[in-house]
Amino acid sequence: MSLDNQDETYLAAAIVKSLGVVRVPKEPADDLWLWKQRCPNSSPEAFIFPNKKGGFMDSNNYRNRVLHGLAQELELPKLTFQVIRRTIATLAQKKGTVKDIKGVLRHSRTATTTDVYMQEIPESVQKTVDAISAELRLLPNLEEVTRGTSVLLPNATKLKTGVSVST
Repeated sequence: MSLDNQDETYLAAAIVKSLGVVRVPKEPADDLWLWKQRCPNSSPEAFIFPNKKGGFMDSNNYRNRVLHGLAQELELPKLTFQVIRRTIATLAQKKGTVKDIKGVLRHSRTATTTDVYMQEIPESVQKTVDAISAELRLLPNLEEVTRGTSVLLPNATKLKTGVSVST
């Protein structure tokens, strides 16, 4: 199979973009650096975990050899790279901003991060609702605040002027 010029251009752009910075916590970064020093080819261009020929590792091979066995051991229905990335995105919701999570996952579009990878955490949603309720309860008497203003009552279809929320 040969690539035409358009495919080659796209592939080259994707490779250049994927060569960006990947942030790694200090401890694993130190471990990877030590591992790299022991590799047969420790040059900066060489893969840290190469295949037998020194090239990139086939992700399907790794998924079948490692992830499927790990899923069985942990009694998980499925463990793939996407499951791992969704888990990281969901756990990261309490650790940083959406932009931070987008950066961790190296997405170009925020919508991909929020709509595809981040999952709702029911406990967190309840905590948010409870926090908003607590803040609203700290407001001065709502009757005084709304006197003389237009208020839309629950189940109402029209605004009523001068009606308090408690009516």
